[in-house]
Amino acid sequence: MSDSHESKNLSEILFKPRRTSRETSVISNSDLNISEDHLFGGYLTGYFNKWYRPVYRFLWTWLGGNLLDIDMALAKIAASDNKRSRENCLDTVIDYGPGNWIYEFSSIAQDRYLRAKQELLAGEEKAASHHFRMASRYFAIASYPNLKGDDLAAESALLGRKSYREIFAHDKDLGYFSEESFKVRDTTVTAFLHSPDNTSLHPCVIIAGTYWQSAIDYFRIYADYLSRHGIAVLILDLPGVGGSISLSLNERSSDILESAIEHLKEKVPFIDSTNIGVTAHSVGCNPVVRLSILRPDLIKAIALIDPMVDKLYTNQDFLNEMPLCNRASLANRMGLDAASWSTIIPQLQIMSLKKQGLLSMSGNCAIPCFICSLSHGKIKNDDVKLINYNFKNTYIKEFKKLSFTMRDFPVFLEIEKFFCQKFDIEN
Repeated sequence: MSDSHESKNLSEILFKPRRTSRETSVISNSDLNISEDHLFGGYLTGYFNKWYRPVYRFLWTWLGGNLLDIDMALAKIAASDNKRSRENCLDTVIDYGPGNWIYEFSSIAQDRYLRAKQELLAGEEKAASHHFRMASRYFAIASYPNLKGDDLAAESALLGRKSYREIFAHDKDLGYFSEESFKVRDTTVTAFLHSPDNTSLHPCVIIAGTYWQSAIDYFRIYADYLSRHGIAVLILDLPGVGGSISLSLNERSSDILESAIEHLKEKVPFIDSTNIGVTAHSVGCNPVVRLSILRPDLIKAIALIDPMVDKLYTNQDFLNEMPLCNRASLANRMGLDAASWSTIIPQLQIMSLKKQGLLSMSGNCAIPCFICSLSHGKIKNDDVKLINYNFKNTYIKEFKKLSFTMRDFPVFLEIEKFFCQKFDIEN
């Protein structure tokens, strides 16, 4: 296919008329009259007045985006006069066109994709790889918060994964890249594997994502912190997101992680099966802690960032204050509607590892556990204490002043150091 034909096809995908696709904020969210008190959730990082989605400008920039590009898209969204699903939420423009969240971020993604193609025509493969990376970042933001049933977001996510593959096809200095597929509950799941090469033996850290991010978001952790020590990384989407889109969220949250590790041990010969660690943030810590307790033989060490394994699913006050976007995200993975939140709250309790009887304060789990505490509050503090009581070798570090404007994010420097120690690698 010629470059002009590919550009035309991409434009047709992104900019063809849409009349039936639902706007993101009404997916798993049929109640359009909900109080503003439940929309913006100022107690959680990233939520701002008048935005349905959390807006992580500096995080998205730290992950590889350009702040000018991001602010331009946000400005167009905010300034739009087009009809919105929720008039008090700027990012809920209904029609797929100017002002619509997916449209605006897909537009800047397409610009980067086409610039990458132009660099390829000029023989500049590394420059092309850079623009493919930028395109993948913006397609990832366009598809956020990655809800099942959001058809427009799904197309952007697909284009994001396509752009992501191109990054490594055109810059071999970034190491070996593959997509690893395996079965979980008779469903095929795909994860991204990064490694310095596929010819020598490497320890591996599995990154378990969250329900709000996809595997595209984590490359910098590998590239800037782990690859320089010869550590491979497997990036795993949680149920209902990206490569795990067909899986539903249920109490057996660790099934996907267990299957991923078994796959690495059995099918990937250059991964050192005796040196496999796992790291995760927030809700992504649930499957990590669960598997550590049920199958400690599979994991060498774990690093958790603001883990949420109990109170998120059981504390009624916390759940009642949860902003609508987060409600929809949890409900969506369970195939439910956040409009019936009072009936969903009791169903969430089975997700609690304490309710499952796995966190009994026995202190029996011998896997080294490093906990990074970024934020404060009784909910997260209680979960940290609960994990601490159940692991023999726990290290807790509080980070009081953090900013994604920092070149090196201190949390990942500490995680890098932790895994180097546990893998017996000089740091």
